[in-house]
Amino acid sequence: MSKKILMLLNAPYPSDIRVKKESDALISAGFEVYLLCLRKKGEVYNQEFEGIKVIRIDAGKNNYVLAFWDVIMSILIVHPRFLKAARKILIGENISIAHIHDLPLAGTALKLKKELGTKMVVDFHENYPEALKTWFKWKKNPIARLKNYLFMNPQRWTEFEKRASDQADAIIAVVDEMKVRITIGYNINPDKITVVTNTEDKGFVRQKLDQSVYQILNGKFILTYSGGIGPHRGVDTAIEGMKYLVDYKDIQLAIVGFGSKSVMDSLHALANKLELKNIHFFGYQPFSKFYSYMHLADVNVIPHKSNGHTDNTVPHKLFQGMMAAKPLLVSTSAPLKRLVDQYNAGLVFSAGDSKDFASKVLTLYQNKELRDELGENGRRASMEGSLNWETTQHSLIQLYNSLLN
Repeated sequence: MSKKILMLLNAPYPSDIRVKKESDALISAGFEVYLLCLRKKGEVYNQEFEGIKVIRIDAGKNNYVLAFWDVIMSILIVHPRFLKAARKILIGENISIAHIHDLPLAGTALKLKKELGTKMVVDFHENYPEALKTWFKWKKNPIARLKNYLFMNPQRWTEFEKRASDQADAIIAVVDEMKVRITIGYNINPDKITVVTNTEDKGFVRQKLDQSVYQILNGKFILTYSGGIGPHRGVDTAIEGMKYLVDYKDIQLAIVGFGSKSVMDSLHALANKLELKNIHFFGYQPFSKFYSYMHLADVNVIPHKSNGHTDNTVPHKLFQGMMAAKPLLVSTSAPLKRLVDQYNAGLVFSAGDSKDFASKVLTLYQNKELRDELGENGRRASMEGSLNWETTQHSLIQLYNSLLN
């Protein structure tokens, strides 16, 4: 049997760090990886990119087109354009396995499995039905809100998630909590589920250190949130927490990253309403600078809300923050609390509690010895222990070797 895999991604590529890491691992193990994804304006339709054979289709060049296909997919549970293109690739390239990145395209893969006998691996990046509730929380556009209410029904997607879990040949869960949820909630054999978590490659620490990233905060005690920003990320909790720290003039919060316009407008409005001068929005930054932002911070914060979405996934920034050898301040969102407590790599505050957030900041601010100890614990767990992609990837490779055998 050929060692070829077709991945389906309902997004443009390159963009998703998890897709890249998984593809790189499989390619290094001798697999050929084909990736069917969305095309952005100006991109070529076919391209070999860093060893991946990328095939792009036109099904989402702007938000209106994406919304249209979201509706179609929600009604049919199948994406017609992905189905047609994937069928052609699977037959033409004699590929026997389809790897689906997240739930929305699982229906398309189930149809291909029925038609062609294709083996199906569903990679749950997150609890998609619960994520729907969270993603749309701050949406202001009345048309978008109506579309989500009518078509993006979380209960319907939960029912489909159960069917996809039942019929998939293998399931990849992003975190242990996700595996437990699927095993118990859908009565799935745990042996069918492989945990491939979002650890980081050790090469992260070899990013060039840019001492200028915090030039405007020189000499300050810097709390840093980095990465994507959405309603579930709890950045609003961190901002509200800063109102309790205004008397400590050198404690500053750096927000490095971006989100949708509605999300960013809400956060800016919150900071303005509270009249806070200790909040700094750095906006989008290239990934090549993330080690600098994390390593040169005093504390890296991950203030996620605790809900069905965040309690079943884990962000890359947790492991990146450990590699940066600085203490973490995380919420009680289940995977964050479990990992930080297990490796004694930071402090934990009650999710959504801005006053407790501020209290834990003060504990770290007032105790450099504690900060150094927690930061070193995280560095050791990620760089010398098992919390790195070099270790994690073996589970993915082993899964594919067993499927092909």
